[in-house]
Amino acid sequence: MALALAPGEAAGPYNFFVLAPCRVVDTRATPGLPLLANTLRNFPIVGSCGVPINATAVAMNVTIAQPTDFGDLRISPAGQPVPLASVINWSTTHSALANGAIIPLGNDGLGNHVTVQCDMPLGSLGQVHLIIDVMGYFAL
Repeated sequence: MALALAPGEAAGPYNFFVLAPCRVVDTRATPGLPLLANTLRNFPIVGSCGVPINATAVAMNVTIAQPTDFGDLRISPAGQPVPLASVINWSTTHSALANGAIIPLGNDGLGNHVTVQCDMPLGSLGQVHLIIDVMGYFAL
């Protein structure tokens, strides 16, 4: 009898494949659209920087830059519920801050994406830039 998998959980075992660090997201680049307070945004990962279609999760470095209010980012597979735990937290005293994460990939019908939720205080008009560098992926 097969066990039921929880959302965001994948059957394994998986192999890890190392990639040269490569930037897949940089909201500072043209047109320079930062993440806005209390919004969600999807970012494609597969097909960039050597991440293949059979990748089930990616090892990444998540960096924030130029925050205008304090907050955190929660990252999940596209199409899955956003987790309660954050990947990175910051205050306005940070001009840039980074953290490593392993994030499963979701499929939102357009390809494998991750969803990033930018949490800031209720009513905030803040924004923050996001940079994601991939360093490897997991696949069968």
